[in-house]
Amino acid sequence: MQVKCPYCSMPFALTNEQITEAIEIFKKGESTHFDAHCPKCRHTTKVSKEIFELNPVYKNMMKG
Repeated sequence: MQVKCPYCSMPFALTNEQITEAIEIFKKGESTHFDAHCPKCRHTTKVSKEIFELNPVYKNMMKG
């Protein structure tokens, strides 16, 4: 999944481990967003649960 940093505008990809971690957080209901850190400027980018639900693969992972 590609994410664009709102501070430095650098696009970066979430790793499979980060995606798995985010889905586990969403399944438990602990949060409505996942904090992804930009590799260039180190700022936190919040990726919402709705963004994951737009992708059918991640939506099925959250249900199953």
